[in-house]
Order: sequence, then C-alpha cells, then structure tokens
Amino acid sequence: MDPRCLCLWGLLTGLALRGGWAQLGWDMYVPPRITGLRGDSIVLPCNFTHPITNYMGDIQVIWKPDIFQCLVTNRSTEPSSFNNCTTGQEPSGRYSLAGDPQRHNLSLHIAGLRFEDSREYMCRVVLRENPSWAYENKMGITLTVEARPSILNLTLLPGPLPVRVACTAEGNPGPNITWLGPAGSEVEQSQNPAGPQNQTTQVLSVSRIGTYTCRAENVHGRAEHSVLVGPTGPPLLLILLLPAALLLLAGLLLLVLCCRWKGRGEVHLGQPPQRAQARAGCVWSGCSEGLSSAPPPEPPAKQATLQ
Repeated sequence: MDPRCLCLWGLLTGLALRGGWAQLGWDMYVPPRITGLRGDSIVLPCNFTHPITNYMGDIQVIWKPDIFQCLVTNRSTEPSSFNNCTTGQEPSGRYSLAGDPQRHNLSLHIAGLRFEDSREYMCRVVLRENPSWAYENKMGITLTVEARPSILNLTLLPGPLPVRVACTAEGNPGPNITWLGPAGSEVEQSQNPAGPQNQTTQVLSVSRIGTYTCRAENVHGRAEHSVLVGPTGPPLLLILLLPAALLLLAGLLLLVLCCRWKGRGEVHLGQPPQRAQARAGCVWSGCSEGLSSAPPPEPPAKQATLQ
C-alpha cells in the first residue's frame, strides 16, 4: 500500500479514536470525567478548533442529551451576543454558557447540582453558514455528582429498655455511620437495613439511659445528630404537673369546707327570731343541734289545800 495512504489512514483513525468525526482541521477537547458536589455549581469544559478561517457567521452551541443549545453572533468588531438560548427539558434555567464560542470555547455552566445530573454529556458545534460545518465529540464527559453526608432521620423507637435508635444518613459515596454513647466512646451498631441509593441506615440497641450520637462520614465531611434516651415510665410533663394538680384540688376542697362551717355559725338577718332564740337556748342548755329547742315546761301549780 502507498505510504501516503497509510499516513492518511492513520490520521483519520487517530481522529476517530479521539472521539470526534473524522474531519480534517476539526478538533475538540473535553475531559473524560469530572466530579461535582450536590448543591454546588460546575463547568463542563469544551474547546474546539475548525479549519474555516476568518469565519464571521453565527455559531450554534448544542449540549446533549437535549439539555442546552444557544445561537451566538460571531462578529470580530462586536462582543459575543447570545440568542435563542434554551435549556431543553430543564425549565429552571440551571444551564448557561460559561465559555465564549468566538474564542472556540463552548463550556457549559450547571448550577445547583443534583444526583440525577450524573450522566454523560456531549458537546457539539455548528457553523451556521454551512450545515456540513459541524463537529461533536462522541466520547462525551461523564459527570459524577457526589455529596457531603447529612443526617436525614434519627428516630427513637418507643418501648422499655433496651430500646432501638435508628439513624438514616445520605451522601455520595455512601456515608459510614458510627455511634457514640453517653461517655463519648464508640458503640457497636446492631443492624444495617438496606435502603435507597446514596443512603445508609444503622439501628442501635440501647440498654442504658443517656445521650447517643449518630455520626455520618465520607470523604467530603462529617455530620452528627444526637438523641436523649430517658427513663421509661410516664412522660416527664405528666410527672411535673400531677403534684401541682393534686395540691390545687386539695386547696379547693379546703376552701369549700371552710365556707360551709362559716355559714353554719352565723345568724342571718332574714332568719325568724324564734329560731335564733331557740339556737341561743340550745347553746345555754347544752343541747346539740337537731334536738327540740322548745323552752322547758313550767312546774305544775300547787293544789290548794282543803279547809
């Protein structure tokens, strides 16, 4: 085979292996992998070259799979202006151009990363004056969204000692959970139930009262949350309020009794005089209430002696 043919074949093969279309003079660079943290922003780099010298037409930027496209006016005497930029199936406006296509930079900015953003992205450029002037990198960029650990739930399951405490944490990589007991020493967990992706759950069996801390850790940081395991029995609020309620009830009963005794010992203005005198006579004669208060009968008159 002609050496020139071999050289051309090697060049075309090299271009194909680099992930782009086998077009002479076209090239595109994107990193194979990139990692971001959930909630943060990230830029997906994409730089290209093309063989069209002194190109002054519009440049179309496309990011697949169907998330972003933008038409950029390319004038050497004017700053770049973006027209008809869309975010594809994502209406929240989290996507925007981070690069300047006039300077062969198509980089994409993504705000507020989510776990579902983990996927492969492909960059494409089109010089609009000729539909055949287009190029894209077939290899794409693989974005991995990781996350700092966070405690989603810490639950004390009701019941007598020993009780169970369940801790669920989230993060990527999946966080490792450890327990700290009342003395601050590490406590061995008893169960590890299966959970959703990026989540870890540990259940601890607790036989002593005190404060227990769930600690979740991964390469991005640490999160902690504590729960107090108290003595079993009636709720603390009931224990505090019950004595106060009993004292109040006893005070009310004492007040009622005092009012009743006070009412029995008074002479009311509307009471008939006979009843009042009878009460007075009863007091002087030593009789008790409830007996007849009539005055004692007079002694019979002496019978006249017969003459």
